[in-house]
Amino acid sequence: MTDVYNPFSLLNVFDSLRMRDYWMTTGTSDYLVRLLSRSDENIEEMLSSDYTASAFADYKATAEMPLPMIYQSGYLTIKGYDRETELFRLDFPNEEVRRGFLAMLASGYITKSDARMASWAASVRNAMDKGRIDSLRESLESLLADIPYDIRCSKSDGKARERDFQYAFYLIFRMLGGWKVYAEKASGQGRADCIVETDRYVYIFELKLDGTAEEALRQIEERDYARPYASGSRRVFRIGASFSSRTGNIEDWTTEE
Repeated sequence: MTDVYNPFSLLNVFDSLRMRDYWMTTGTSDYLVRLLSRSDENIEEMLSSDYTASAFADYKATAEMPLPMIYQSGYLTIKGYDRETELFRLDFPNEEVRRGFLAMLASGYITKSDARMASWAASVRNAMDKGRIDSLRESLESLLADIPYDIRCSKSDGKARERDFQYAFYLIFRMLGGWKVYAEKASGQGRADCIVETDRYVYIFELKLDGTAEEALRQIEERDYARPYASGSRRVFRIGASFSSRTGNIEDWTTEE
């Protein structure tokens, strides 16, 4: 594949001699945020799926099919193509767009001010970079407490779903950047809800709605989600978390190293 550079960002870098998010600061699409908020699709599924050209090249976009608008507005680009099946794989064109797009999506969930959000993000990065599990839980609880009820519940029936909480975790960690983040990462015996890899630590999350943290932790152990990291030098934390559909926050949390 041949990548196409962004002349707007590049020329601004040469003009100012500073690397900044020039393209993202030209404006954000409120329409796109509203479109995605009404859709049952999420960005993680879009990045892990293969598409025919008609699925994203068509200019029509609806709440049932937001992908064409996301692609046409430049937030996703073609990153892979299989000539035999004629299927395409999409992804963010670069780190600036990835970070900006996820922040834009998160703004629809999070009611914190920019200053408070920056402080919160710094505390989470510090906790995860240093393996401080208790601080991580406190930070996540403070963020989840700010998500309004009507946003965290399913659009179709008004009820909270386990998948909604899984997606919220994925968005949070991808938005922070600097780490490898996997949602529904497949292993030999199943799929872990969320895995975050930092330089020194690996965090394996299993999330349950109105269940128990012990049940979630037991699933990590029984399905051996940590096995791929057994021979590495990084410390691995297994984290089982239970969410309450009533409060929308972490009800129970247990960890094992």
